[in-house]
Amino acid sequence: MKIITVLVLDGVFDSSLSITLDTLHAAQSILAARSGAPAVQVRTIAAKAHVTTGAGMRMKADLQFKTAGQGVSDWIIVPGLGHRSDQALSDGFARSDTRQAMAWLAAAGTGKTRIAASCSAVFLLAQAGLLDGRKATTAWWLAPAFRARYPAVTLDEARMLVRDGPCLTAGAALSQLDLMLAIVSEVFGESVAHWCSRYLLIDQRASQARYMMRDHLEHEDPAVIAAERWIDARLAQPMTVTALSSALALSPKTLARRIEAATGVSPIKFIQRRRLSRAAHLLETTSLSIEAVAAQVGYQDSTALRKLIKREFGVTPSTLR
Repeated sequence: MKIITVLVLDGVFDSSLSITLDTLHAAQSILAARSGAPAVQVRTIAAKAHVTTGAGMRMKADLQFKTAGQGVSDWIIVPGLGHRSDQALSDGFARSDTRQAMAWLAAAGTGKTRIAASCSAVFLLAQAGLLDGRKATTAWWLAPAFRARYPAVTLDEARMLVRDGPCLTAGAALSQLDLMLAIVSEVFGESVAHWCSRYLLIDQRASQARYMMRDHLEHEDPAVIAAERWIDARLAQPMTVTALSSALALSPKTLARRIEAATGVSPIKFIQRRRLSRAAHLLETTSLSIEAVAAQVGYQDSTALRKLIKREFGVTPSTLR
């Protein structure tokens, strides 16, 4: 019998929790229909008997931290916490139930249990020390705040899922779908995961890069904000890092350090991502040809833009229309 434990905190993002439980229930039903009996136990754990979700719903937890002990779980899943800003995360970490959850997770991380989280819940794993020296992803708009808090974690917010050792992390809230399919595939088998995706109409996505809105990233470095504005005003023109640093009255080295601290990428990659973000917006909202879009974002060759979109977003330009 395999055991999956879902950790639930007050204020949990309702859809993230529902996706977790509904996907597991669907997988159990499919497995039961094929083998006669489910071989997986799903249980919830919280700091107290009842939890109130972000939308005000109340649910009864199966277990509580103080009485359950560590027990044995094959997987621990932490749905999104519902925190939408760095300040909200700081406030959440100060709560008693969150501190209990981190202590319980830290103890679980010393064994063979695998631990998964998406969106702001990835911060909980990092705060508990489970991601030090590992790779991870999280909600794209919280990436700068994550980097500032956890420099020991290698963050790639463009990816939808990142697996490193016993930890599996996912991007923004509804990437919980992708997270759950990956877990179902491992626990229940690829065939069950396939049928879950068919019944629930879940499409697996390799990247969250195409969904990013750069203006909504949670960073406050004025130099990086100024760089964004300078680049966006000149997307159709040739530009260099030297010209950008000169416009901001910074040395190329200082500019590179500040951009990388805020975004995790080099200035060249930063410029490229601004171009691609604008290209994706134009493809999604206009009927411009790919050649016209390429010209507007500084690529003379539409083939190069096609290749970059495929590499960075995991889709073709026509998919964005």
